[in-house]
Amino acid sequence: MRNWALRAGQYLLIATLIVSFGGHLALLQTIAWGNMMMNYSQAASVKEAAKMTFDGQHPCPMCKLVKESKKEEDKKPLVKAASNVEVILPAEIALKPLWGRPVVNSVPSHDAHLVEVFLAVPLQPPRAA
Repeated sequence: MRNWALRAGQYLLIATLIVSFGGHLALLQTIAWGNMMMNYSQAASVKEAAKMTFDGQHPCPMCKLVKESKKEEDKKPLVKAASNVEVILPAEIALKPLWGRPVVNSVPSHDAHLVEVFLAVPLQPPRAA
């Protein structure tokens, strides 16, 4: 694969991750705040423009669009759960052979409590200091 194709694939992956985590909305909100600061600072001081930009009472059309998009994203489920999951557990099966005793295949169970735990690899004694 050529170097440019590999680089383009990496950029595409990064862009996909940014969009999937909602980074496009953050970028649009940042652009909206910048435009609002620029527009409000033409009529008032920078301090007043910042106050009007971030108080939430003077939203621009782009801010309203970002807010609606965030609400739509919150409504969508992230992952759809599979509702028809079937679990097959092993059960005891009795087979009738042609000759001899019947063979019973069952799942082993352990009812006793574990008293000791043995390590797979024996430990070496500690070195004397």
